[in-house]
Amino acid sequence: MLIIGLTGGIGSGKSTVAKWFQEQGVAVMDADKIVHNLLKTDELTISSLRQKFGPDIFNEDGQISRPKLGAVVFSQEKVRKWLEEIIHPRVLEWMKEESEALRKTGAKICVWDVPLLFETGFEKSVDQVWVVWVPGDQQIKRVQERDNLNKSEVEARIAAQGSLEEKCKRADVVIDNSGTELETRRQLDDLWKKIQS
Repeated sequence: MLIIGLTGGIGSGKSTVAKWFQEQGVAVMDADKIVHNLLKTDELTISSLRQKFGPDIFNEDGQISRPKLGAVVFSQEKVRKWLEEIIHPRVLEWMKEESEALRKTGAKICVWDVPLLFETGFEKSVDQVWVVWVPGDQQIKRVQERDNLNKSEVEARIAAQGSLEEKCKRADVVIDNSGTELETRRQLDDLWKKIQS
């Protein structure tokens, strides 16, 4: 089974590409959704975060508050690293198990949708890396509009993800998503034909 690692920067349009894969019937494992799930249901993750960050990251109902956690994590590099050391190994374990289950069903391709693919070392566990690229100014504008953040907040999040240009240098495939959705889909259709053959 071919495992494609799909990555890009925040606001680069990775979800558009992930959606396109799903339309082709390909299973897409979304690292952000897995993290969301781990924060809600995984006792090991929750207790590790409570030990590391204390009660301030929890809501009254005892659930982890993503906004509170985000505020703590994005403010300091060191703190972000602590979070990653807890979360990333759990995500990788989950993705490997799910991929193995898919392989057993006879699936030929699956996609790992991972924003921090290179930063986490997950690229070592996939067969190909596909990077979704847009110019920096377009990336900032998209995130500002989508998430209602100011420019410095967006820049902090982009900086936390590492350079999109560097990711492109290390990719097997680069998808230019600076044009229309139709132009992006045409690139994907061409790539799909190559994979099929």
